[in-house]
Amino acid sequence: LMDYDPPEHTRLRQKLTPGFTLRKMQRMRPYIEQIVHERLDEMEETGSPADLITLVADRVPGAVLCELIGVPRDDRDMFMKLCHGHLDASLSQKRRAALGDKFSRYLLAMIARERKEPGEGMIGAVVAEYGDDATDEELRGFCVQVMLAGDDNISGMIGLGVLAMLRHPEQIAAFRGDEQSAQRAVDEL
Repeated sequence: LMDYDPPEHTRLRQKLTPGFTLRKMQRMRPYIEQIVHERLDEMEETGSPADLITLVADRVPGAVLCELIGVPRDDRDMFMKLCHGHLDASLSQKRRAALGDKFSRYLLAMIARERKEPGEGMIGAVVAEYGDDATDEELRGFCVQVMLAGDDNISGMIGLGVLAMLRHPEQIAAFRGDEQSAQRAVDEL
């Protein structure tokens, strides 16, 4: 999407709409809450001091984005390793390229499965709505874009949001037990 201007950008963006409906996001809420609770429970079990970034902020976004895209749950750890690996500047360029190629091959295989039997994720929704009018390369690009735009950004915002709240505990007290105030805080952060 970042490589295009209207009208091509608009055409591609419209294809993503079925994967990002309010109903879809509401259906994902229990899963997202489960993931967050599992990570927080793990952090609590670790004891003090616990690493919020490693245990929560770095793990929640990838799990949620995998659910959104439609990555099968059994594949998610491997998927995230490939996703992070091909962007890891500490690895050699050759190693990153190999991981990037493996990541692309995985995405194309997943897209082929979704074409045969569309699932609940974004790829399945786009395939169900647009069929062959959504090319494999467009679908692969959508997945890459969602992961690149979401994973690190959301991880960073979880960490920065918690830091902001810890630096301003009166703000925590202001929205504790008040879901609307808490939602405004999330939106503001």
